[in-house]
Amino acid sequence: MASIDDAYSMAQSLSPADQVELISRIWESVPKSDFKPSDSDLAEVKRRWAEFETGRMEAVPWETVRDEIRRVIASHE
Repeated sequence: MASIDDAYSMAQSLSPADQVELISRIWESVPKSDFKPSDSDLAEVKRRWAEFETGRMEAVPWETVRDEIRRVIASHE
């Protein structure tokens, strides 16, 4: 079995777009019940939620954000 360091080294050989895809796939594979955000992360979520609720911020779907990241990366390759 490969170590985290081995996997990281292998990931470094991927293109930036493929690295983003790998990150996305790994994130999606993490069981949601295993994820525990930190207190500071929860505070940030609450702050942003309050901004959203008052109309000071609009929500952007993850797919839109991901696609924009991929476009930016592709334009720099």
